[in-house]
Amino acid sequence: MLLLWPVQKATGPILKKIIESLKYFELPFEVRICSAHKNPDTLLEIIRGYNALTAAIVFVAVAGGTDALSGTLSFHALHPVISCPPDAPNESCLTNPPGSANAYIANAKNVGKFAAQVFAHLNPRYRKLLEQYNRKKVMSLEKSDREFQKRFTGGNPWEV
Repeated sequence: MLLLWPVQKATGPILKKIIESLKYFELPFEVRICSAHKNPDTLLEIIRGYNALTAAIVFVAVAGGTDALSGTLSFHALHPVISCPPDAPNESCLTNPPGSANAYIANAKNVGKFAAQVFAHLNPRYRKLLEQYNRKKVMSLEKSDREFQKRFTGGNPWEV
């Protein structure tokens, strides 16, 4: 897992949410700071370095504004790219030219789950964590439903 994002104060809260979601699913990650506009040569050098690895990698671009990072990454990288703009619903990463394909996740808390889904076929631990996560969400929803029914209908949803 690799995170790339340009230096901006606005990325701090988004980055924190992404990292929390990656940690929840026990996904290893690296954080790099790079801008497609300000240091494109460095970005291409970093991409080439990761392209040389045989590891399973997903890039996460946290870039706002015109978001050249997502487009550059998705064109040059041999690995999937997730765009998670700090200024969502920024849709600039959705209009990349042909040949630049990336996933768009506006809610930073969902990045870890998506990445775990990408890697679940490679690691049974990620699969188990995804199943637990989904079960926990369903149980919470069912609990809320029971509480709602009890509060508003006395426990009988068919009683008006």
